[in-house]
Amino acid sequence: MATILVAEDDRISSQFIQAMLVDAGHAVHAVTDGRQCVDVAGALKPDVILLDVVMPRMDGIQACRHLKADEALRQIPVIFVTGSTDDETLQAAFEAGGSDYVRKPVGRVELLARVGSALTQRRAIQKLKEEEKLKGVLETAGGICHELNQPLQYVLGVVQVLMMDLAPDDLAYIQLNAIRGRVEEMGEITRKLSEITCLRTRKYVGNTDIIDLSQSIFLSRKGSENPEE
Repeated sequence: MATILVAEDDRISSQFIQAMLVDAGHAVHAVTDGRQCVDVAGALKPDVILLDVVMPRMDGIQACRHLKADEALRQIPVIFVTGSTDDETLQAAFEAGGSDYVRKPVGRVELLARVGSALTQRRAIQKLKEEEKLKGVLETAGGICHELNQPLQYVLGVVQVLMMDLAPDDLAYIQLNAIRGRVEEMGEITRKLSEITCLRTRKYVGNTDIIDLSQSIFLSRKGSENPEE
């Protein structure tokens, strides 16, 4: 199910479009002018926007320019709804950032086909962005793991040597054993970071996103992908 914002000032036309989209399983929100479209899009972040060209307060062309000027909204596909399919209108629509158009009166087959195409394009762009983000994170994590592994192994080796001449009930042995356990935990974290294949994040202090090792997916030592329990 996709979330679709319909900006159409004609009540009957808007209801007709909404009915077709809802019947196809989409969640639909409707506004009646371009200004409302920009405001609601900012809060809603819809998957697709259907935008009438001729509307009060702010027409569809102007509204589209505002949407594409906003970094948080510019990737949302805008499909213009227009009764004017002359070259001048269509050129202005595409130059404003529109990705497609449907003609009035709107037909069900054409509408759903255009929306489906826009959704496919949006998902492809999102997947590409996620893959690029993952690649950057994994490259950084791999570098960190590589740099940390050698000093961790050194500390672990020294601790194990010091423990060899101590009795298990010796306080120094107990403390060194605790250090050994923490070092091994750090080593396990670096191993997990180096084997992430699907990244998941969680909120941390200051609303910062950090890697969630309990929810990310890892490449097992045998080469298959398994979710971390």
